[in-house]
Amino acid sequence: MRFFFPGAFRFCISIRVDFTLVDAFSLLLFVLSIAAGFLTKATDELKTKWAYLCGIFYGLLLGLLATSDPLFAVVFLPAILANVLAGKVDTHAHRAAIIALVLVLFLRGTPTPALLWAVLAFAAALGDELLDLRLFYPRPLLPVAALLISFLAQSATPILAVLTFDAGYLVADRVWKDKTSGNEPKPIETVVAFTKKSKHRLKR
Repeated sequence: MRFFFPGAFRFCISIRVDFTLVDAFSLLLFVLSIAAGFLTKATDELKTKWAYLCGIFYGLLLGLLATSDPLFAVVFLPAILANVLAGKVDTHAHRAAIIALVLVLFLRGTPTPALLWAVLAFAAALGDELLDLRLFYPRPLLPVAALLISFLAQSATPILAVLTFDAGYLVADRVWKDKTSGNEPKPIETVVAFTKKSKHRLKR
């Protein structure tokens, strides 16, 4: 146990440093991760040429994130590969995103994340897609794997990369749900319409 606690202590310190003394570049990467998550969901929902634009942009963002920090690459690239193998890249807009991602990797150089960590993230992401778990969190296996990788890497970047991406995705999901439900009559409008019909019937 004496070997475990020092590592855990250093990990806690690293998380504190990541949250309190994060540099501007790392902060920018997390903001871009939120944007990538938002655009990914937008690509799912849009049915026009805007879907292709959103797809290309999120592909470029994911490629930029993966080539900017190996700890982003170790969770994002295996997760993307898992989605491809699970057949989730099922629209032309998402295929355009993959092409944009590969183009960035080709131009900026493919990162070489730790193989064991990448395999762990891939297995978790593939499990999320195939099992379609809905427990305490949508697709919970990848965040758990990212948390373990963060512990091993002594950095909060992997788990924050996953959580920021998911935050953007969930915000977009909420936006589109509200947009869809906005076309339905609101309860107060239904009551007013019913009252008017009742008055019209009484006059008859």
